[in-house]
Amino acid sequence: MDVLTIYGSEDGVLNFEKYQEAKENLPEGFKEMIIEGGNHAGFGYYGEQKKDGKSKISKVEQQELTVQEILKMIKLYLLSYI
Repeated sequence: MDVLTIYGSEDGVLNFEKYQEAKENLPEGFKEMIIEGGNHAGFGYYGEQKKDGKSKISKVEQQELTVQEILKMIKLYLLSYI
């Protein structure tokens, strides 16, 4: 099973301690992407989040980077069946 985790380097909402513990349950070789300058709220349009860090990139840039990484993973998955 292919697994991808994505979060922003400025994310102040994600509980990193619990995230690190949870990573132990992920399959070997899972992919982790840290969006430099991204924050928690940058993944959507729901406004600022309590305790979140200040984003250093635009929401559009953060979301484009996210989509690109997801598409790469989908393409690799599909190519493995050709």
